[in-house]
Amino acid sequence: MRRLTAAEVHANKVAELGLDRTAFNLSSVESVAASLRRSASFLCPCASTTLVNAVADPLRGLVEKTEDIRGIVRETLEAMISHGDLIEHRDIEDPTPVAPVLLYVAPLSFVARESGAAILLGVSNPALDSIAARIEYIGHLRRLNPNPGENLSTELQHLGFTETTHHQWLRAPHKETPAQHLARFDRLLDAAQPSGDVPGLVLLDGERPVRYYPRRWTSEGLLSGRFVARRSQAYGGDLWCYIEMKDGRPERLVDLPLADSRWRGCDEAWRLQMAIDATRGSAQLFRVNSGAENSYVIQFFSPIPMWARRRLDSVGHPVSSPGCLFAYRLAEAELEQEVNFSSDVLWLAELKGSPEPR
Repeated sequence: MRRLTAAEVHANKVAELGLDRTAFNLSSVESVAASLRRSASFLCPCASTTLVNAVADPLRGLVEKTEDIRGIVRETLEAMISHGDLIEHRDIEDPTPVAPVLLYVAPLSFVARESGAAILLGVSNPALDSIAARIEYIGHLRRLNPNPGENLSTELQHLGFTETTHHQWLRAPHKETPAQHLARFDRLLDAAQPSGDVPGLVLLDGERPVRYYPRRWTSEGLLSGRFVARRSQAYGGDLWCYIEMKDGRPERLVDLPLADSRWRGCDEAWRLQMAIDATRGSAQLFRVNSGAENSYVIQFFSPIPMWARRRLDSVGHPVSSPGCLFAYRLAEAELEQEVNFSSDVLWLAELKGSPEPR
């Protein structure tokens, strides 16, 4: 019996995931996404932490920094939820308002592009076997290009895929100003009942610089004002909320998502923080850099809602880019429209020049 090297284990396991062992290793986003899909097919419905642990824990000893790979797994899972491979929803078997949020496997579907190519959604099952070798893996995305003369949409429907239109997939909210958006949530908070103590509360401090999202979170100090926040619960992940504080004490709060919302709590919270920052004159940022072969890389420094991430998935490619939270490569023809979208709909400001140190 021969002992395998770490490199050989990486190559063998990548091949088992249906990926090119010469192009990827187990810590690549492509491999992590494939592992999450495979684990989800066995474990869902489950909490997001369950999926993260199922993928990250077996990599101990195979990667140099376990916490780094755990972060990659968490970020990849978030991108896959935004993309539509998995669905985040309160436990459908628990009718109470505090039911835990679980992940469910999305059914196989596709979004057709004008080029005739298709973006694949959902978790792998035997229907993918006949086309597996043709799938292009780019980060958490899976794309399929048609063969000459092939009607790919018809072929995928014969395999059991459901077609999803761009409009259905993107589902962007109606356009409004940041002041209008913030005023709507302020009215809800004005009408909220006193909250009392709130366990496990952490606040997204709008006074802190917008360039490094993790450092904006705080649980310390005698802060007063209104904040996007997260609070713990006995079971399941933390809850998002909009809260009013006075000298470090909670006064009242509104849980997110709102009762009649079709968005996730984080999507509502991130866009609300965008509105808060924009109305304060310190809008969140994006930056555009020149890329290879007449392309551009657009960098983001804070999370964006699911519908905005899906839009980028439809026109660009996720890429690794230092100095930002995440980035996409766009063709030159797509750049102007996406810059306008980032400014007009997400209320972001374009950062010019080199970034300052974090």
